[in-house]
Amino acid sequence: MPTIERIDGYAEELTAIRRDLHAHPEIGFEEVRTSGIVADKLTQWGIEVHRGLGGTGVVGVLKGKGSGGKRIGLRADMDALPMEENTNLRWRSTIPGRFHGCGHDGHTTMLLGTARYLAETRNFDGTVHFIFQPAEEGLGGARAMIKDGLFEKFPCDEVYGLHNAPDMNHGEIAILPGPAMAGADFFDITIQGYGSETAYLDGTMLPLSGWTQCTSCGSGVCGGVPGTCADSWYATSSAPSSKVIGAQKPDGSMTYRVTSSSDLTNAHSGYAGTAPEIDSYSPQSVGGTILVKWGQGANAPLGSANPKPYVFNDNNAYGFVINSSSFITIKGLTFRCHRRYAVSIDSGSHDIIVQNNKILYDSDVTGNGSGYGIGSFGATNITITGNEIGWSDSEGIHVQAAASGPTVYTITGNWIHDNGNQNVMGPAATGTPCGMILGDNGGGTGNGDYTGSVIDNNLISRQKSGSSIGRGIILENNSNNWIIRNNVFEGSDGECIKLDANGISTNGNQIYNNIFLRCGQGGGGPGLYFNVTGSNKSASNNKVYNNTFVDNVGGAIASSCSGPCTGNVFRNDLLYDSGSRQLVYWSPGGTFQNNLVYSSAGGTLVSFNGRTSGCSGLVVSADVDNDGTANDSVICANPLLLSLSGNDLHLNSLSPARDKGTANGMPAGRTASIYNTVAGAHNFPSYADNQSLGGSAWDIGAVEYGAAVGPSATLVLSDPSPTAAGNVGLVLTTSASVVQLPGPLVFTASDNSTRTIVLSGAVPGTTFTGTLRVDTTIPDGPGTFSLPLNSLVDASGNLGRAIVSGSQTLIDKTPPAAPSNLRTGN
Repeated sequence: MPTIERIDGYAEELTAIRRDLHAHPEIGFEEVRTSGIVADKLTQWGIEVHRGLGGTGVVGVLKGKGSGGKRIGLRADMDALPMEENTNLRWRSTIPGRFHGCGHDGHTTMLLGTARYLAETRNFDGTVHFIFQPAEEGLGGARAMIKDGLFEKFPCDEVYGLHNAPDMNHGEIAILPGPAMAGADFFDITIQGYGSETAYLDGTMLPLSGWTQCTSCGSGVCGGVPGTCADSWYATSSAPSSKVIGAQKPDGSMTYRVTSSSDLTNAHSGYAGTAPEIDSYSPQSVGGTILVKWGQGANAPLGSANPKPYVFNDNNAYGFVINSSSFITIKGLTFRCHRRYAVSIDSGSHDIIVQNNKILYDSDVTGNGSGYGIGSFGATNITITGNEIGWSDSEGIHVQAAASGPTVYTITGNWIHDNGNQNVMGPAATGTPCGMILGDNGGGTGNGDYTGSVIDNNLISRQKSGSSIGRGIILENNSNNWIIRNNVFEGSDGECIKLDANGISTNGNQIYNNIFLRCGQGGGGPGLYFNVTGSNKSASNNKVYNNTFVDNVGGAIASSCSGPCTGNVFRNDLLYDSGSRQLVYWSPGGTFQNNLVYSSAGGTLVSFNGRTSGCSGLVVSADVDNDGTANDSVICANPLLLSLSGNDLHLNSLSPARDKGTANGMPAGRTASIYNTVAGAHNFPSYADNQSLGGSAWDIGAVEYGAAVGPSATLVLSDPSPTAAGNVGLVLTTSASVVQLPGPLVFTASDNSTRTIVLSGAVPGTTFTGTLRVDTTIPDGPGTFSLPLNSLVDASGNLGRAIVSGSQTLIDKTPPAAPSNLRTGN
């Protein structure tokens, strides 16, 4: 096909435009920069420009030399795809998670070239409408332009468009009658374990070398192994891996990793893993061997009690990797023995749900610190809910923010426990154990805006120490605008929450309705710690309201601020120690009001903004925070908690914390007391209180008096989660006999629609029944049962509403067939 000389002269400019668009891709309805370039070029060439149709659409109008009335539309799309570009082009995408993989940068440039040529020549009759469409990739950009009056404002007798075809020869075009090309659409993917048999995803495989029994433990491969030499076996690393790390016991848990062959005893004091103890040792060298004290007979590799003597190594790193993808749900699986992340969510991904999984025994090469349960890097709109994450040698959840804009996470209903527990995993399992580390995109200098993100209703317990001390949550480097509420923290070696502004800032976070219990067990940390490492960094404007701190080794609240720690507010917090510890170590300014502080310390209890206060100085009229204004309403009195030994931190009826709080500056989301449905299943009393204001003012602390003494309920479904279509029988059982019919019970579906269920049963009584009809009007997805406020009434007039067990179910009207168990390497 011959070319037109005038158009050949545009090549340099059009190539530059195309490469610029390619380097700066924008996805559907976000084509602000792209549409601006289009509008500027059309204007430059003397074409009438109209912007804003369909949001970011552009229309150019050009009349020809002739007087004809024909109206022709020429159309190109402008949007990119939400995915990474994996090329080495000089003009590759500069925007993480964005890529012109479908060639719309070329389409836009081609239509611009056409517009320039026609504007310069105008050698046609009638009118041309140049239509630059947004959001072609499944988001309905054409529909949006039409809805905004595209063809009423710019009538077209015919519209022409084209699509690039890289598989065709240069200079060729192809046409055919009728539809051409495929249409894009979106769909959700759910990967789900289902039915009565657990679906396992293990990061292990049988070593290709097989297992060899030790015959001489005086020297060689088995040299130094104690005890009965023939109880130990060795194998070499499995190709194509380089370093074998550990082995998997017959029950699926990991072997106890020791640091020397001489420590292969299977008899370590304090061992807390599953029985029997089985020790392993690997030098973790390329091509090295692993020694495991499997035993003999039925316990020998491939014996009747040990049919799968698998190992994990540094190539079997991940369970699921979600890369530049969206609308994917991973649920109902058990992940075991991965070297790195059981679930990895990479840059460019969004709208991912990780739900109701067990993620256990992630363990990396000694000292590496990457044995995460879930790792998410540069993704957004991520939900992590209902999971058990335990016995990883590093953090249970590791998050890095997206490159720009707010990064939104919902982390709720998880039980995160025993990360870094070397009594289970062994002394060679050393990483960076924490419940969660939540940081920026860029190692301390990148975006850290988490506006809209919430950490809610989790139990984070017993985070132990490895290469670093185990903490509950770290907001790391640059991590701002989180809501952290309704969580129970217990027994971490270090701080239960650390705001660690060693990059830029940890500002604007809201921390309320949390319980901090026995934090600092292995290093003396406080419950809540603010750390700012330089004058150009900050931890400011954080709100800390209505939390309960009890028996934390390093006190309740502390700071180390080399930079600004300004505007932080501490109100309605209950700070208690059953011994004699100081409870507040706070050197900067701030607000410290309406708090209850108590221990038997004879000296300083609170050090705040240069002022120290003992119990006698903590009175309503004192200026405890040293801001020049008295009447901080801080009190020093025993809070009269119900049972320290039973972890029951509800208030006694005579507690001085009752009605001593304030609503001044309260976070907008704090409309009731703590609501935690997880702790009650793990040796805690129920904290599913959700109690509204019960007196003349809010109580101090996470709980509101009345939630503990009122009756609660449990709920059992005839078709437990996941719940299929049909009539589902419900049995509500109350903790004490109630004198009026509970309810009505309300089911809130995933689309926030509700169904009312009338219960029946005898009163006074404890057992009540009802039926939920699951039909097509109830969407698939998570749903929640609830009772109206104060609808449970016992004979003494105590009021309650909490459903402490069974309040949630997953509606799935078309369950898939039961899956096969999966194994990463085999």
